[in-house]
Amino acid sequence: MQPVTAPTRLLVAATGSRLADEAAAVAVALHVVARTGDAGLAGLVVAAFALPTLATGPVLGALLDRARRPRALFLANQLTLAGALTGILLLAGHAPAPALIGLGLLAGLTAPVLTGGFSALVPRLTTAGGLPRANAADAASYDVAGLGGPALVAVVASLADAGPALAATAALAAIALPLVARAPMPGPAAEPAAREPLPTAVRDGLALLWRVRPLRAATAATTLGFAAQGLLPVGFPLLAIHFGHPAAHGAWFLTAMSAGSLAGALASARLLTRFAPIPVLAAALAVLGTSLAAVAAAPTLVVALTAATAGGVATGPMLAATLAVRQQSVPARRYGQVVATAASIKVGAFALGASVTGPVTAWLPPRGVLLLVGAAQLVALLPLATATAPRVAQMTR
Repeated sequence: MQPVTAPTRLLVAATGSRLADEAAAVAVALHVVARTGDAGLAGLVVAAFALPTLATGPVLGALLDRARRPRALFLANQLTLAGALTGILLLAGHAPAPALIGLGLLAGLTAPVLTGGFSALVPRLTTAGGLPRANAADAASYDVAGLGGPALVAVVASLADAGPALAATAALAAIALPLVARAPMPGPAAEPAAREPLPTAVRDGLALLWRVRPLRAATAATTLGFAAQGLLPVGFPLLAIHFGHPAAHGAWFLTAMSAGSLAGALASARLLTRFAPIPVLAAALAVLGTSLAAVAAAPTLVVALTAATAGGVATGPMLAATLAVRQQSVPARRYGQVVATAASIKVGAFALGASVTGPVTAWLPPRGVLLLVGAAQLVALLPLATATAPRVAQMTR
């Protein structure tokens, strides 16, 4: 049995790794805009960090389900992320657009381990009875990273420039390496159909996402919501400019949302012991959509930040509820792949949203962009209408 401190040590490493990842989207967007003046290119580079996950997520997840020593996947991701951020720092404004986009694509190859990968390891270090609290802690890990990453970028960019902010982000990715190297990362508890061909494992895991109704509904809903949220890394800085503030102040919106999300995540363990995960997910999407509409209608930056914080409160329970749906719907031998695949689909959807930033921001003013993102969260409720509560305790070891 793993020591009591093992889940905490894992989530400390996860938070350190996710911190750089959360800072990256904001820092890259600000740096590319500052060096090229092209918001559309900034959106494409941010999108490039996520698009490869659509292809690599299922494969990396399947490998995680069978790897006796999964640490190499996590170390490779940190090195790739640090290298890509350094390359963009040095080349933006000097190299052609395809070079910057290529660096983003490179970093995205291993990105699923930051989301689904770490989350897939949590049940290996936690008893079934401790999963609600572990899910809340995992959700809080994302939120601490989402709070600290954009805040660091905002502070450094405000005091210095976008370049130093991106340099600090690359340094964060490198600093997380020793944390990842020392974190407990056990292999699967049981031999997971080790001789099963990898393509078969990938195919069966993908089939689970479609065949299990609550899993399909939760994945579809969060994917729709994330696709629209891909507009936010550039949309928020443009909104800050609209309010008469520097573009760097746009990072405070993401920080405000993450602060609210952290509070929501810490409360999600108790919430999910009283309510089924699908209703919690639906309520969270409704609150987020309404709050983003309030951001769009806010008369001042301070009021908009307050509304963003309120919306962020919903995203903590949203993630914890999504993790609960997966754990209740997926057998242990497929869990890593399903989690990595579902997370990759969401991240890929985010990337697709970011990739159309240029046309959307040319078509809509900043307030219209935020209203569009908020409306999309409400549309994302539709797939949940036919979902039923999943049966508990299918994640047997």
